[in-house]
Amino acid sequence: MDMPQSLHEILGEQQSKLALFGITAFTLLGSVLVFILMHYQMSEQSYMWWQYVLGGLIIIDIIAGTAANFTRGTNHYYACRARSRWVFIAIHIHLIVVAVLFEQPLIQALYIWSYVIISACILNALFDKRIQRFLAMILVSIGLVLIVGLASMWWYKTVAALFLVKVCYAFAVDHYDIKSPT
Repeated sequence: MDMPQSLHEILGEQQSKLALFGITAFTLLGSVLVFILMHYQMSEQSYMWWQYVLGGLIIIDIIAGTAANFTRGTNHYYACRARSRWVFIAIHIHLIVVAVLFEQPLIQALYIWSYVIISACILNALFDKRIQRFLAMILVSIGLVLIVGLASMWWYKTVAALFLVKVCYAFAVDHYDIKSPT
């Protein structure tokens, strides 16, 4: 089905009903699980209402984007727009913002964010190459090992892992062999 132009950068120009259902279900389930982890691991900490709202929306965006970026519609939209792929990678500072809002170790957030962005740039540069998917799995696997080793709360490790998958694998990799005309 055709997507409204305002949603093209999120869902692409076309999206199947099944994909939309999958994105919605993954977002709801993933958000509930992350927020439950947050509740139990940060129950004694208190933040301003705007920190919860802004941080919650950013976390939901990470979770939703993880699913949406795997879909054919989103993959095709960005496969045809090389410049937009670079912009997408550049604007993803979500992990740092969440760390600041919820007082997670900033230096660790910067390390993971740097790893994700550098890996995504390497993979994006290999967009039309056969080795891209294989290298992506290696980079994501290394990233997951690094994230598990963080001295952070499990809810933040979960968000960091989803951010890694969203940007480095779901987004930066051409999953449907759509050759970029740009």
